[in-house]
Amino acid sequence: MCIWTMKSKKISDKKISNNVLPDACIDIVMDFVDKTICFAGFSKDTMVLELNKDIDFMGVRLKPGVFYLLFNIQADKVMDKGIPFNDIEKDFNMDKILDIENTDERIEYLEKYLLQKTMDKKDRTFLEVVENLYKNPLEQSVVDIANTFGYNERHLYRLFKTNYGVAPKVLLNILKLHLCLTLMLKKNISLVDIASICGFYDQSHFIKEIKKYTGISPLKIIEDYK
Repeated sequence: MCIWTMKSKKISDKKISNNVLPDACIDIVMDFVDKTICFAGFSKDTMVLELNKDIDFMGVRLKPGVFYLLFNIQADKVMDKGIPFNDIEKDFNMDKILDIENTDERIEYLEKYLLQKTMDKKDRTFLEVVENLYKNPLEQSVVDIANTFGYNERHLYRLFKTNYGVAPKVLLNILKLHLCLTLMLKKNISLVDIASICGFYDQSHFIKEIKKYTGISPLKIIEDYK
């Protein structure tokens, strides 16, 4: 999905809350201050990170389905927790990156690792499923997805937990959330219209769902970030 960085310009006396929204992605997270590398999975809830020290993070956000494809470990085993990198990756030791200070050199190191890791992975079925869902999250239902595969809903649930770490309905809700945020932050469109486009019963239902995932109202999101 992306390679991201988070670095402090100064050390604050106060704790800073950073909300990580659910996206069903599993990240490889490097902490260059504490010299640790781990896999971190975020599922259906917003995770609040309290930051109050010198910060130097870099992460690789893996698209849903990639973690299971690369490591053959069920994605739901990682969701909502952090697991040391070397507990998962048995073929490569990435500790060398912790001694690299330049951001571009860190990214180059990560890209080489990822290209090598993905070289012989050809079964992209479950990656393509998510790509289609990203494009049309509102036009899909659990029944539709099950029919596409020719599975019953119970078997589809097991496949989703294995490949993505979350149930089909949860993934669809997460994708709908991100569509709402995209419309709020990138397009000049009213909240009433966004609620309608994204399939909510009414504006109050829309506001309630956004607050459930983000902790703040849609108007506050627009005010703070737009």
